[in-house]
Amino acid sequence: MKERNAQGQPMGFRYDAAEMQGNLLQMVDPILRTIAQMQGIPQNEYLMRCVARIFSFLKQQGAEAGLSTLRPLATILVAMAQNPTNPIFNHNLFEAIASIVKVCVPHRPDDVEAALLPAFEQILEKNVTDFLPYTFQILGLLLDATATVKPLYQMLFTRLLSIELWRAQANVPGLIRLTRAYFSKHAMFSQLLDQNMQAILERFQFVLSNRKTESNAFELVNAMYLHLPFELYQKYFKVLVTVLLTRLQSSKSPKFQKDFVVSCSLFIHRDRSAAPGAMVTVLNEMQPGLMINLLSGVWLTVLKMALQLDERKVCTLALVKIMMADEVRQNPQALGGCAVAIVSLLGLTPSTTAAVAEQESDDELPDGGAGQEFEVSFSKLRNTDLPGAAAGLAPDVPDLHIAAKAMLQPHAQTMVQLAQNAPELQPLARFLQG
Repeated sequence: MKERNAQGQPMGFRYDAAEMQGNLLQMVDPILRTIAQMQGIPQNEYLMRCVARIFSFLKQQGAEAGLSTLRPLATILVAMAQNPTNPIFNHNLFEAIASIVKVCVPHRPDDVEAALLPAFEQILEKNVTDFLPYTFQILGLLLDATATVKPLYQMLFTRLLSIELWRAQANVPGLIRLTRAYFSKHAMFSQLLDQNMQAILERFQFVLSNRKTESNAFELVNAMYLHLPFELYQKYFKVLVTVLLTRLQSSKSPKFQKDFVVSCSLFIHRDRSAAPGAMVTVLNEMQPGLMINLLSGVWLTVLKMALQLDERKVCTLALVKIMMADEVRQNPQALGGCAVAIVSLLGLTPSTTAAVAEQESDDELPDGGAGQEFEVSFSKLRNTDLPGAAAGLAPDVPDLHIAAKAMLQPHAQTMVQLAQNAPELQPLARFLQG
Protein backbone atom coordinates (compact mmCIF):
# COMPACT_ATOMS: atom_id res chain seq x y z
CA MET A 1 0.00 0.00 0.00
CA LYS A 2 1.44 3.36 -1.05
CA GLU A 3 0.88 6.67 0.65
CA ARG A 4 -0.19 9.47 -1.68
CA ASN A 5 0.07 13.24 -1.32
CA ALA A 6 -2.75 15.74 -1.81
CA GLN A 7 -2.21 15.64 -5.57
CA GLY A 8 -2.56 11.86 -5.61
CA GLN A 9 1.12 11.21 -6.36
CA PRO A 10 2.70 8.13 -4.71
CA MET A 11 5.07 8.99 -1.83
CA GLY A 12 6.32 5.52 -0.94
CA PHE A 13 5.02 2.50 0.90
CA ARG A 14 2.84 3.04 3.95
CA TYR A 15 4.62 0.21 5.76
CA ASP A 16 8.35 -0.23 6.22
CA ALA A 17 9.80 -3.58 5.07
CA ALA A 18 12.35 -3.74 7.91
CA GLU A 19 9.65 -3.19 10.53
CA MET A 20 7.26 -5.70 8.96
CA GLN A 21 9.89 -8.37 8.23
CA GLY A 22 9.39 -10.44 11.40
CA ASN A 23 5.59 -10.48 11.27
CA LEU A 24 5.45 -11.33 7.58
CA LEU A 25 8.13 -14.03 7.47
CA GLN A 26 6.62 -16.00 10.34
CA MET A 27 3.58 -16.62 8.13
CA VAL A 28 5.52 -18.19 5.25
CA ASP A 29 6.30 -21.65 6.69
CA PRO A 30 2.72 -22.33 7.90
CA ILE A 31 1.37 -21.30 4.49
CA LEU A 32 3.80 -23.57 2.64
CA ARG A 33 3.03 -26.51 4.97
CA THR A 34 -0.68 -26.01 4.38
CA ILE A 35 -0.12 -26.09 0.62
CA ALA A 36 2.32 -29.02 0.65
CA GLN A 37 0.09 -31.14 2.89
CA MET A 38 -2.99 -30.33 0.79
CA GLN A 39 -4.83 -28.96 3.81
CA GLY A 40 -7.97 -26.95 3.18
CA ILE A 41 -8.50 -25.93 -0.45
CA PRO A 42 -6.03 -27.79 -2.75
CA GLN A 43 -3.77 -25.48 -4.78
CA ASN A 44 -5.15 -22.44 -2.96
CA GLU A 45 -4.19 -19.56 -5.23
CA TYR A 46 -4.73 -16.96 -2.48
CA LEU A 47 -2.21 -18.56 -0.14
CA MET A 48 0.41 -18.72 -2.89
CA ARG A 49 -0.37 -15.15 -3.88
CA CYS A 50 0.25 -14.16 -0.26
CA VAL A 51 3.74 -15.72 -0.37
CA ALA A 52 4.49 -13.92 -3.64
CA ARG A 53 3.36 -10.59 -2.22
CA ILE A 54 5.40 -11.03 0.97
CA PHE A 55 8.68 -11.49 -0.87
CA SER A 56 7.87 -8.87 -3.52
CA PHE A 57 7.32 -6.36 -0.70
CA LEU A 58 10.27 -7.36 1.50
CA LYS A 59 12.81 -7.54 -1.31
CA GLN A 60 16.31 -7.53 0.26
CA GLN A 61 14.83 -7.71 3.77
CA GLY A 62 13.52 -11.16 2.89
CA ALA A 63 16.63 -12.47 1.14
CA GLU A 64 17.90 -14.96 3.74
CA ALA A 65 14.46 -16.34 4.52
CA GLY A 66 13.69 -16.43 0.80
CA LEU A 67 16.74 -18.54 0.04
CA SER A 68 15.68 -21.18 2.57
CA THR A 69 12.15 -21.00 1.16
CA LEU A 70 13.24 -21.92 -2.38
CA ARG A 71 13.65 -25.65 -1.64
CA PRO A 72 10.13 -26.07 -0.19
CA LEU A 73 8.80 -24.10 -3.16
CA ALA A 74 10.76 -26.34 -5.54
CA THR A 75 9.25 -29.40 -3.83
CA ILE A 76 5.76 -27.95 -4.29
CA LEU A 77 6.66 -27.17 -7.91
CA VAL A 78 7.64 -30.77 -8.65
CA ALA A 79 4.46 -32.04 -6.95
CA MET A 80 2.24 -29.64 -8.91
CA ALA A 81 3.94 -30.62 -12.16
CA GLN A 82 2.37 -34.08 -11.87
CA ASN A 83 -1.08 -32.57 -12.40
CA PRO A 84 -1.14 -28.78 -12.95
CA THR A 85 -4.85 -27.97 -12.70
CA ASN A 86 -5.04 -24.41 -11.36
CA PRO A 87 -3.32 -21.91 -13.70
CA ILE A 88 -3.65 -18.98 -11.27
CA PHE A 89 -2.04 -20.98 -8.46
CA ASN A 90 0.75 -21.99 -10.85
CA HIS A 91 1.31 -18.40 -11.89
CA ASN A 92 1.58 -17.22 -8.28
CA LEU A 93 3.88 -20.13 -7.43
CA PHE A 94 6.32 -19.05 -10.12
CA GLU A 95 5.88 -15.39 -9.22
CA ALA A 96 6.85 -16.23 -5.63
CA ILE A 97 9.93 -18.09 -6.87
CA ALA A 98 10.86 -15.24 -9.22
CA SER A 99 10.51 -12.57 -6.53
CA ILE A 100 12.92 -14.51 -4.29
CA VAL A 101 15.35 -15.35 -7.09
CA LYS A 102 15.48 -11.71 -8.20
CA VAL A 103 16.78 -10.68 -4.76
CA CYS A 104 18.96 -13.69 -3.91
CA VAL A 105 20.61 -14.68 -7.16
CA PRO A 106 23.00 -11.69 -7.54
CA HIS A 107 24.70 -12.59 -4.22
CA ARG A 108 24.16 -16.38 -3.99
CA PRO A 109 23.75 -17.68 -7.56
CA ASP A 110 25.12 -21.15 -6.84
CA ASP A 111 22.78 -21.68 -3.87
CA VAL A 112 19.78 -20.51 -5.89
CA GLU A 113 20.66 -22.77 -8.82
CA ALA A 114 21.21 -25.73 -6.49
CA ALA A 115 17.70 -25.24 -5.10
CA LEU A 116 15.91 -24.82 -8.42
CA LEU A 117 17.77 -26.44 -11.32
CA PRO A 118 16.84 -30.05 -10.37
CA ALA A 119 13.13 -29.11 -10.41
CA PHE A 120 13.50 -27.22 -13.69
CA GLU A 121 15.35 -30.14 -15.27
CA GLN A 122 12.40 -32.40 -14.39
CA ILE A 123 9.93 -29.94 -15.91
CA LEU A 124 11.97 -29.74 -19.11
CA GLU A 125 12.50 -33.50 -19.27
CA LYS A 126 8.80 -34.25 -18.79
CA ASN A 127 7.79 -31.37 -21.07
CA VAL A 128 5.25 -29.96 -18.59
CA THR A 129 3.69 -27.52 -21.05
CA ASP A 130 1.85 -25.48 -18.41
CA PHE A 131 5.13 -24.77 -16.62
CA LEU A 132 7.49 -24.23 -19.55
CA PRO A 133 6.65 -20.53 -20.10
CA TYR A 134 7.56 -19.73 -16.49
CA THR A 135 10.58 -22.01 -16.36
CA PHE A 136 12.17 -20.32 -19.38
CA GLN A 137 11.71 -16.88 -17.80
CA ILE A 138 13.31 -17.83 -14.48
CA LEU A 139 16.13 -19.70 -16.23
CA GLY A 140 16.87 -16.42 -18.03
CA LEU A 141 17.09 -14.66 -14.67
CA LEU A 142 19.42 -17.38 -13.34
CA LEU A 143 21.63 -17.31 -16.42
CA ASP A 144 21.99 -13.53 -16.17
CA ALA A 145 23.48 -13.89 -12.69
CA THR A 146 25.62 -17.02 -13.03
CA ALA A 147 29.38 -16.65 -13.27
CA THR A 148 29.96 -20.24 -14.38
CA VAL A 149 27.81 -21.90 -17.03
CA LYS A 150 26.17 -25.09 -15.81
CA PRO A 151 25.86 -27.99 -18.30
CA LEU A 152 22.08 -27.51 -18.39
CA TYR A 153 22.45 -24.16 -20.18
CA GLN A 154 24.75 -25.60 -22.85
CA MET A 155 22.45 -28.56 -23.48
CA LEU A 156 19.31 -26.45 -23.42
CA PHE A 157 20.20 -23.94 -26.13
CA THR A 158 19.54 -26.03 -29.23
CA ARG A 159 16.31 -27.29 -27.70
CA LEU A 160 15.16 -23.69 -27.26
CA LEU A 161 15.21 -23.27 -31.02
CA SER A 162 12.73 -26.11 -31.61
CA ILE A 163 9.93 -24.65 -33.72
CA GLU A 164 7.37 -26.60 -31.69
CA LEU A 165 8.23 -24.54 -28.61
CA TRP A 166 7.84 -21.27 -30.53
CA ARG A 167 4.44 -22.29 -31.93
CA ALA A 168 2.99 -22.18 -28.40
CA GLN A 169 2.37 -18.45 -27.87
CA ALA A 170 2.57 -18.83 -24.09
CA ASN A 171 6.23 -19.84 -24.45
CA VAL A 172 7.29 -16.82 -26.49
CA PRO A 173 8.09 -14.28 -23.72
CA GLY A 174 10.03 -16.90 -21.74
CA LEU A 175 11.95 -18.12 -24.79
CA ILE A 176 12.91 -14.56 -25.67
CA ARG A 177 13.81 -13.76 -22.06
CA LEU A 178 16.10 -16.79 -21.92
CA THR A 179 17.57 -16.08 -25.37
CA ARG A 180 18.34 -12.55 -24.18
CA ALA A 181 20.32 -14.03 -21.29
CA TYR A 182 22.37 -16.10 -23.76
CA PHE A 183 23.00 -12.91 -25.76
CA SER A 184 24.15 -11.04 -22.64
CA LYS A 185 26.59 -13.91 -21.94
CA HIS A 186 27.73 -14.08 -25.56
CA ALA A 187 31.39 -14.35 -24.55
CA MET A 188 30.59 -17.73 -22.94
CA PHE A 189 28.34 -18.90 -25.79
CA SER A 190 29.97 -17.28 -28.84
CA GLN A 191 30.47 -20.53 -30.75
CA LEU A 192 26.95 -21.75 -29.96
CA LEU A 193 25.43 -18.42 -31.04
CA ASP A 194 27.51 -18.25 -34.21
CA GLN A 195 26.45 -21.77 -35.23
CA ASN A 196 22.76 -21.05 -34.58
CA MET A 197 22.35 -17.42 -35.66
CA GLN A 198 20.40 -18.30 -38.78
CA ALA A 199 17.99 -20.42 -36.73
CA ILE A 200 17.59 -17.59 -34.19
CA LEU A 201 16.66 -15.16 -36.96
CA GLU A 202 14.24 -17.70 -38.42
CA ARG A 203 12.49 -17.79 -35.03
CA PHE A 204 12.45 -13.99 -35.06
CA GLN A 205 10.74 -14.03 -38.45
CA PHE A 206 8.23 -16.63 -37.24
CA VAL A 207 7.26 -14.52 -34.20
CA LEU A 208 7.12 -11.37 -36.35
CA SER A 209 4.67 -12.99 -38.78
CA ASN A 210 1.98 -13.35 -36.09
CA ARG A 211 0.12 -10.17 -35.09
CA LYS A 212 -0.25 -11.47 -31.53
CA THR A 213 3.49 -11.90 -31.06
CA GLU A 214 5.04 -9.31 -33.40
CA SER A 215 5.91 -6.99 -30.50
CA ASN A 216 7.82 -9.89 -28.91
CA ALA A 217 9.84 -10.17 -32.13
CA PHE A 218 11.14 -6.65 -31.50
CA GLU A 219 12.12 -7.64 -27.95
CA LEU A 220 14.26 -10.40 -29.48
CA VAL A 221 15.94 -8.28 -32.14
CA ASN A 222 16.45 -5.40 -29.67
CA ALA A 223 18.19 -7.80 -27.29
CA MET A 224 20.43 -8.80 -30.19
CA TYR A 225 21.28 -5.17 -30.96
CA LEU A 226 21.94 -4.44 -27.26
CA HIS A 227 24.12 -7.40 -26.39
CA LEU A 228 25.69 -9.03 -29.46
CA PRO A 229 28.69 -7.82 -31.42
CA PHE A 230 27.60 -6.83 -34.94
CA GLU A 231 30.05 -9.36 -36.39
CA LEU A 232 27.92 -12.23 -35.06
CA TYR A 233 24.91 -11.33 -37.21
CA GLN A 234 26.38 -8.98 -39.83
CA LYS A 235 25.98 -11.40 -42.75
CA TYR A 236 22.26 -11.72 -41.98
CA PHE A 237 21.61 -8.03 -41.38
CA LYS A 238 20.40 -7.07 -44.85
CA VAL A 239 17.93 -9.97 -44.87
CA LEU A 240 16.75 -8.94 -41.39
CA VAL A 241 16.09 -5.36 -42.52
CA THR A 242 14.29 -6.65 -45.63
CA VAL A 243 12.00 -8.81 -43.49
CA LEU A 244 11.16 -5.83 -41.26
CA LEU A 245 10.47 -3.52 -44.21
CA THR A 246 8.24 -6.09 -45.87
CA ARG A 247 6.20 -6.41 -42.69
CA LEU A 248 6.12 -2.62 -42.28
CA GLN A 249 4.73 -2.25 -45.80
CA SER A 250 1.85 -4.63 -45.07
CA SER A 251 1.08 -3.31 -41.57
CA LYS A 252 -0.96 -0.18 -40.91
CA SER A 253 -0.59 -0.52 -37.15
CA PRO A 254 0.85 2.60 -35.43
CA LYS A 255 2.18 0.28 -32.71
CA PHE A 256 4.15 -1.71 -35.28
CA GLN A 257 5.47 1.49 -36.87
CA LYS A 258 6.60 2.72 -33.47
CA ASP A 259 8.28 -0.60 -32.63
CA PHE A 260 10.02 -0.55 -36.01
CA VAL A 261 11.40 2.99 -35.61
CA VAL A 262 12.49 2.46 -32.00
CA SER A 263 14.22 -0.81 -32.93
CA CYS A 264 16.01 0.69 -35.94
CA SER A 265 16.99 3.67 -33.80
CA LEU A 266 18.46 1.32 -31.21
CA PHE A 267 20.60 -0.33 -33.87
CA ILE A 268 21.78 3.03 -35.23
CA HIS A 269 22.58 4.23 -31.71
CA ARG A 270 24.60 1.09 -30.92
CA ASP A 271 26.30 0.94 -34.34
CA ARG A 272 29.94 1.95 -34.11
CA SER A 273 30.76 1.61 -37.82
CA ALA A 274 31.89 4.60 -39.84
CA ALA A 275 29.34 7.11 -41.15
CA PRO A 276 26.75 6.83 -42.59
CA GLY A 277 26.43 3.60 -40.61
CA ALA A 278 25.29 0.09 -41.48
CA MET A 279 21.53 0.81 -41.38
CA VAL A 280 21.62 3.78 -43.78
CA THR A 281 24.06 1.93 -46.04
CA VAL A 282 21.84 -1.16 -46.24
CA LEU A 283 18.70 0.91 -46.89
CA ASN A 284 20.36 2.78 -49.73
CA GLU A 285 21.70 -0.46 -51.20
CA MET A 286 18.15 -1.77 -51.31
CA GLN A 287 16.77 1.36 -52.96
CA PRO A 288 18.41 4.76 -53.47
CA GLY A 289 16.63 7.39 -51.38
CA LEU A 290 14.92 4.80 -49.17
CA MET A 291 16.17 6.48 -45.97
CA ILE A 292 14.57 9.80 -47.03
CA ASN A 293 11.31 8.02 -47.93
CA LEU A 294 11.22 6.27 -44.56
CA LEU A 295 11.82 9.54 -42.75
CA SER A 296 8.94 11.33 -44.45
CA GLY A 297 6.56 8.37 -44.59
CA VAL A 298 6.98 6.74 -41.17
CA TRP A 299 9.93 7.81 -39.04
CA LEU A 300 9.13 11.45 -38.26
CA THR A 301 5.46 10.61 -37.72
CA VAL A 302 6.40 8.04 -35.08
CA LEU A 303 8.60 10.55 -33.27
CA LYS A 304 5.48 12.64 -32.55
CA MET A 305 3.99 9.74 -30.57
CA ALA A 306 4.28 9.37 -26.80
CA LEU A 307 7.62 7.68 -26.12
CA GLN A 308 9.14 6.38 -22.90
CA LEU A 309 12.39 7.97 -21.76
CA ASP A 310 14.65 5.16 -23.00
CA GLU A 311 12.83 5.18 -26.36
CA ARG A 312 13.37 8.92 -26.66
CA LYS A 313 17.03 8.46 -25.87
CA VAL A 314 17.72 6.04 -28.70
CA CYS A 315 15.38 7.84 -31.12
CA THR A 316 17.03 11.21 -30.47
CA LEU A 317 20.62 10.05 -30.75
CA ALA A 318 19.89 7.88 -33.78
CA LEU A 319 18.15 10.80 -35.48
CA VAL A 320 21.22 13.00 -34.93
CA LYS A 321 23.31 10.36 -36.74
CA ILE A 322 20.73 10.15 -39.55
CA MET A 323 20.82 13.95 -39.94
CA MET A 324 24.54 13.76 -40.62
CA ALA A 325 24.15 11.27 -43.50
CA ASP A 326 24.91 13.03 -46.81
CA GLU A 327 21.48 12.49 -48.38
CA VAL A 328 19.73 14.00 -45.35
CA ARG A 329 22.23 16.78 -44.68
CA GLN A 330 21.94 17.91 -48.30
CA ASN A 331 18.12 17.80 -48.28
CA PRO A 332 16.82 20.97 -46.55
CA GLN A 333 13.28 19.63 -46.13
CA ALA A 334 14.42 16.33 -44.57
CA LEU A 335 17.01 18.07 -42.38
CA GLY A 336 14.46 20.61 -41.16
CA GLY A 337 11.95 17.85 -40.35
CA CYS A 338 14.58 16.03 -38.31
CA ALA A 339 15.51 19.20 -36.43
CA VAL A 340 11.84 19.87 -35.54
CA ALA A 341 11.61 16.30 -34.23
CA ILE A 342 14.73 16.88 -32.09
CA VAL A 343 13.06 19.92 -30.48
CA SER A 344 10.09 17.75 -29.54
CA LEU A 345 12.13 14.74 -28.37
CA LEU A 346 14.27 16.92 -26.11
CA GLY A 347 11.26 18.79 -24.72
CA LEU A 348 12.75 22.18 -25.62
CA THR A 349 9.41 24.04 -25.70
CA PRO A 350 6.92 24.39 -22.82
CA SER A 351 4.29 22.16 -24.47
CA THR A 352 6.76 19.37 -25.20
CA THR A 353 8.38 19.72 -21.77
CA ALA A 354 5.05 18.93 -20.08
CA ALA A 355 4.52 15.93 -22.30
CA VAL A 356 8.02 14.68 -21.66
CA ALA A 357 7.61 14.96 -17.90
CA GLU A 358 4.43 12.94 -18.07
CA GLN A 359 6.12 10.22 -20.10
CA GLU A 360 9.00 9.99 -17.64
CA SER A 361 6.80 9.26 -14.63
CA ASP A 362 7.42 5.76 -13.33
CA ASP A 363 4.17 3.87 -12.89
CA GLU A 364 5.76 1.11 -10.85
CA LEU A 365 3.45 -1.75 -10.07
CA PRO A 366 2.67 -2.20 -6.37
CA ASP A 367 4.41 -5.17 -4.74
CA GLY A 368 6.43 -5.69 -7.89
CA GLY A 369 3.25 -6.73 -9.70
CA ALA A 370 2.62 -9.81 -7.59
CA GLY A 371 -1.05 -10.71 -7.58
CA GLN A 372 -1.88 -8.44 -10.50
CA GLU A 373 -4.01 -9.73 -13.34
CA PHE A 374 -1.98 -11.47 -16.01
CA GLU A 375 -2.57 -12.43 -19.60
CA VAL A 376 -3.08 -16.17 -19.52
CA SER A 377 -2.12 -16.64 -23.15
CA PHE A 378 1.38 -15.33 -22.41
CA SER A 379 1.85 -16.02 -18.70
CA LYS A 380 4.51 -13.35 -18.37
CA LEU A 381 6.03 -12.97 -14.92
CA ARG A 382 6.79 -9.54 -13.47
CA ASN A 383 9.97 -10.32 -11.51
CA THR A 384 12.37 -11.67 -14.11
CA ASP A 385 15.03 -8.96 -14.27
CA LEU A 386 17.89 -8.48 -11.85
CA PRO A 387 17.72 -5.38 -9.62
CA GLY A 388 19.06 -2.47 -11.65
CA ALA A 389 19.06 -4.49 -14.88
CA ALA A 390 15.96 -2.85 -16.34
CA ALA A 391 17.99 0.11 -17.60
CA GLY A 392 16.06 0.16 -20.84
CA LEU A 393 17.44 0.53 -24.33
CA ALA A 394 20.12 3.11 -23.53
CA PRO A 395 21.94 2.27 -20.28
CA ASP A 396 24.94 4.09 -21.74
CA VAL A 397 23.06 7.43 -21.81
CA PRO A 398 22.48 8.71 -18.26
CA ASP A 399 21.48 12.20 -19.44
CA LEU A 400 19.82 12.64 -22.84
CA HIS A 401 20.33 16.41 -23.06
CA ILE A 402 24.07 16.19 -22.39
CA ALA A 403 24.51 13.34 -24.90
CA ALA A 404 22.44 15.04 -27.61
CA LYS A 405 24.22 18.37 -27.15
CA ALA A 406 27.62 16.70 -27.45
CA MET A 407 26.61 14.95 -30.68
CA LEU A 408 25.00 18.06 -32.19
CA GLN A 409 27.75 20.52 -31.19
CA PRO A 410 29.96 19.93 -34.27
CA HIS A 411 26.92 20.80 -36.41
CA ALA A 412 25.67 23.69 -34.27
CA GLN A 413 26.36 26.30 -36.97
CA THR A 414 24.19 24.42 -39.46
CA MET A 415 21.37 24.16 -36.91
CA VAL A 416 21.61 27.89 -36.08
CA GLN A 417 21.44 28.79 -39.78
CA LEU A 418 18.37 26.58 -40.20
CA ALA A 419 16.72 28.29 -37.23
CA GLN A 420 17.11 31.77 -38.80
CA ASN A 421 14.27 31.02 -41.22
CA ALA A 422 12.33 28.59 -38.99
CA PRO A 423 10.96 29.98 -35.69
CA GLU A 424 10.09 26.46 -34.50
CA LEU A 425 13.83 25.69 -34.47
CA GLN A 426 14.80 28.66 -32.29
CA PRO A 427 14.66 26.51 -29.10
CA LEU A 428 17.20 24.13 -30.67
CA ALA A 429 19.52 27.00 -31.54
CA ARG A 430 19.30 28.37 -27.98
CA PHE A 431 19.92 24.87 -26.61
CA LEU A 432 23.12 24.48 -28.64
CA GLN A 433 24.37 27.99 -27.86
CA GLY A 434 23.58 27.76 -24.14
